[in-house]
Amino acid sequence: MCNKTLISIYFFILISASSNTYAARAASSSQLESIADLGRLNGVALQCRYMTQMQQIKQALVLNLPKQRALGEWFENKTNESFMAFMTTNASCPSATEFMQQVNAAIITLESEYKK
Repeated sequence: MCNKTLISIYFFILISASSNTYAARAASSSQLESIADLGRLNGVALQCRYMTQMQQIKQALVLNLPKQRALGEWFENKTNESFMAFMTTNASCPSATEFMQQVNAAIITLESEYKK
């Protein structure tokens, strides 16, 4: 592996670790889990080109989350992890109906976590 690759991996791990620390300070574990679930679904939506669901997920985040950078970074990290895992495992896209149900359920969970 070349030095540039190793340095890039190091910085990615460092940024992810610091992002996790800030996110943990910004929300409870159940709140972070609800954001992570939407990030996971967003990664699948990106892979499967489910544009409506991507818009729905982002709208739910904007409407329900406090405006804190750490929470946005947490979501983006979980989206990236999901996107990469989808590619590496050669996963197949769920049906649009099934996926919409998953997104709706995750949004309901997010809303309930942030109304507490």
